[in-house]
Amino acid sequence: MPSINRFCPPSWGIPPGHWVPHCYTGWNGQRDRPLPEPCIRKIYRDWKTRMLSGNTMKTSYHTGHRLTAAIYLSIMISAIGGIIFGYDTGIIGGAVTFIGQQFAISSVMQGVIVSASLLGGMLGALAAGPLADRYGRRGILCLSGLFFAAGALASALTSDVSILIGARILLGSGVGASSVLIPVYIAELAPARIRGALVTSYQLLITVGILLAYGVNSLAEPLAEWRIPLTIAALFGLMLAVGVLFVAESPRWLIAMRREAAARRALQRLRGVEEVGHELRDIAALDASEREVVGWRELLAGPVRPMLIIGMLIAFFSNACGINLVIYFAPQILQLSGFDSAAAWLATIGLGVVNVLFTVVGMLLVDRLGRRPLLLAGAVGLTLSMLVLAVLFSVPPFPYSHWLAFFSLVFYIVMYAVSPGILGFLIISEISPLRARAKVTSLSIFIIFATNLVIALVSLPMLAELGAAVTFWIFTAICAGFVVFSAFVPETKGKSLEEVERYFRERYDQKQRTLRAGRAL
Repeated sequence: MPSINRFCPPSWGIPPGHWVPHCYTGWNGQRDRPLPEPCIRKIYRDWKTRMLSGNTMKTSYHTGHRLTAAIYLSIMISAIGGIIFGYDTGIIGGAVTFIGQQFAISSVMQGVIVSASLLGGMLGALAAGPLADRYGRRGILCLSGLFFAAGALASALTSDVSILIGARILLGSGVGASSVLIPVYIAELAPARIRGALVTSYQLLITVGILLAYGVNSLAEPLAEWRIPLTIAALFGLMLAVGVLFVAESPRWLIAMRREAAARRALQRLRGVEEVGHELRDIAALDASEREVVGWRELLAGPVRPMLIIGMLIAFFSNACGINLVIYFAPQILQLSGFDSAAAWLATIGLGVVNVLFTVVGMLLVDRLGRRPLLLAGAVGLTLSMLVLAVLFSVPPFPYSHWLAFFSLVFYIVMYAVSPGILGFLIISEISPLRARAKVTSLSIFIIFATNLVIALVSLPMLAELGAAVTFWIFTAICAGFVVFSAFVPETKGKSLEEVERYFRERYDQKQRTLRAGRAL
């Protein structure tokens, strides 16, 4: 990395040993490579700012952007929560048939067993935010892993339907709590430049968990075995609970708790450098501007309200757009379109593979294209897919119409995987204010589980009573609303969490000044 003196005039008085960050120079070993005048002045302004703030260390700016071992460890451990979410979603679909046979229960009661974890997820999501704001991200994540492990193990061992339902609720509360905290935790740890890819790794692990569950179910099905797959789920919960004890606490939460020394140590560990004063001061300055704790009532007032509304609507549309209808009931949809049973199940596995692959594609695109363009493109794609399916089921079958339905579902999965599938958790974690981040995320994830619960309960009756055509027209209308909403979502690409929050506060202050000026007239 070149010295700043190589590019700035001697008259500027910069002493030797201060380095030019790679992000300004693109320096690749060419020692005399010239720089444009704006870059030189930008370097000088940054150096001057550091001198005035008392930071005289010979610092390399770029180190704050690299992935350190501490960040890798934190993300790997916390992302186990994504596998937990996906594994439970996929495993219960295969297990519930054998549960129904062993316990001799009706299809309605089987639906209750499946949906019990979603009810637990709603409760866990609501409780996790306030608890994490008070006791920290790490401790509540550990508790969520223990809840999931205990619920999964009790589900596997019980011979009583009531206990099974209660265990599923306990298990779901662990999933709900981890779904709230993991995106927030990763977002608060990650450098802004790569935060999108790191937070969306949670969604990738969800899809991996679903595929893993499909594999376990395929091995257990010939044996009519359901207890072993549920026991395996408990192991993932224990991995999360134990692993989280070895990762760093969120420095942003530590600042909010006035534990500056601990926050500095955590940030130094995460960034891999001794000098973290600039980032620490940025976090502390924002925290000082909103020292009071934001309660539930305050979420509906002031600059926090638009953040809350965006988070809630992202949560609603990313699940009400029909993804659970497609994921849960793809075999039935394909059979209605003209496929036989065996081909429909094979095609469903293909949809799962597509989901994983294009989630990776979305992770590569999110920090390149930005959040809003990707969200808008995805909403348009989902609408077109649902529209084609609605038309196909509204007209008599024609040659290859079933293949057109299949490729419409494939296109739907692709657009969901690269857009709301990864952006839902990411945007929710980014637009929430520091002192209410866990609460806003908590309420948003509650809406995700509530929407999932409703869709899971009504999708099959809608297909049976209203027919596939009407069902897809309804979801087409919802997706069209998603398109309109996406156009108003602010861009957060490349911005620190503090910059995102300042954007909302500045917009609110500007609106208030305009209102006061209007009243004065």
